[in-house]
Amino acid sequence: MIVGTFVVGGALLAQSVLTELGLTETAARNFLFQEIKSPARERRSDIAIAGNRAFLKLPPSARGQAATALFAWTKAYVNSAPFKTAYASFRRDTTVPQEQQHPLTVDEEVKKQIDELLAGVEEMKQAAASMDPANRARILESVKPQEARYRSPEFVQQVRTVLEAERAARGGSGNAAARVANEPYPADPQKLFARRLRGFLEATSDANFAAKTISLTGGTDGIEFVDPADRKKSWVWQAAVIVGQEATTAARAAAEAWLKEIEP
Repeated sequence: MIVGTFVVGGALLAQSVLTELGLTETAARNFLFQEIKSPARERRSDIAIAGNRAFLKLPPSARGQAATALFAWTKAYVNSAPFKTAYASFRRDTTVPQEQQHPLTVDEEVKKQIDELLAGVEEMKQAAASMDPANRARILESVKPQEARYRSPEFVQQVRTVLEAERAARGGSGNAAARVANEPYPADPQKLFARRLRGFLEATSDANFAAKTISLTGGTDGIEFVDPADRKKSWVWQAAVIVGQEATTAARAAAEAWLKEIEP
């Protein structure tokens, strides 16, 4: 999740520490967009590891400020024209199915179908012209009610009703597919960030900063939780605990403030 990764990775993207971490503005933006395209699912993901390394380089007393700066940078960027343009292009190219196009309007299609039925009646009349008088009369008499039915307003409306129902069914199916496809990437990116913000706040609401950890490697990459119950927590919860109370408290405050701006 975007906010989860960037918050627990704090200084990774905060504008105030980009230079310190050797990241350019372009690199930071690419990190953000990569997380949008492929959200981290566990603490061993590349972006989560990079975030933890960067954040844990800072002393605990500096991590809260870094988390606040992180949100300020991220919010400014996602509200910028370059981000909106890039997001719209990505969304259009990867998630939004083209709406089904109909070559004819409903009225045109109704007329086409009825014309085809009447053309069949005319063919029967022409075929009857070469028959003997008795058969010709019988055929012509049999097609009269059929022709009258095809020309009646009731039949025209029946054809229209069926056609509209078919198009509605296809259109509804297409719209449902579009909704499913668009769910990860809403047209308004603020909705995407609101969802990630809520997810981060929910995941860290019960963060236990007293949870015991050990380092299996002697470094930050090998930090693991001692309690089996803690090892089953979400990776966002775990990462928040690892980077500490200062960073997480500041991040949660910034997330809540941003969420209120998006969803007053």
